[in-house]
Amino acid sequence: LDVNVPILWNSNMYMSGESMNLLKDLVDIWLPDFKYWSNECAKRLSNVGGKLGYRETVTRNHLIAAKHGDMIIRHLVLPNHLECDTKPILKWISENIGGKVLVNIMGQYRPDHLVLERPEKYRDIMRRPRNEELSEAYSYAEKLGIVYRPVS
Repeated sequence: LDVNVPILWNSNMYMSGESMNLLKDLVDIWLPDFKYWSNECAKRLSNVGGKLGYRETVTRNHLIAAKHGDMIIRHLVLPNHLECDTKPILKWISENIGGKVLVNIMGQYRPDHLVLERPEKYRDIMRRPRNEELSEAYSYAEKLGIVYRPVS
C-alpha cells in the first residue's frame, strides 16, 4: 500500500513497562480497557495483579499511552462496582489525562461463564448493570468534565 495505515492497539493495558516502551512509538490510536480501580476486585474477579498491582500497572500504562497518540478509554460498568471501580477510574482520568482522551462508558456487561457456574464467588456481578447505575456513571463523568459517549 502507498498509504500510511494507522495502528490501533486494543488492550487491557495490563502489561510490563518494557512492552509499553516497545509499543509507544508504534501505536497511533490506543483503545484501552480500564475495568478495575480496586486491586481487590481485579484479583478476585479477573485474577490479575502482581507485585506492582493491577491499578498501578494500568494507570502507568495509560499515562504512557496518552503521551503517544490518540486514546479512547473503554470502561465497562460492572453491577455493584460504581464506588470501588467506576467512579475512582473516572476521577483518575479527569485528574490525569482528561483533556487528552475520550471515554466510552459501556453498559453491556452480561454475567456469563464462571459467574454462572460459581454464584457464591461472583454474587455481586450476577446481573447486568441497572439503568440507574449507568445513569449515575454518565452523570459523574459529566460532572468531572469527561468527554464520554455510551456505545451499545
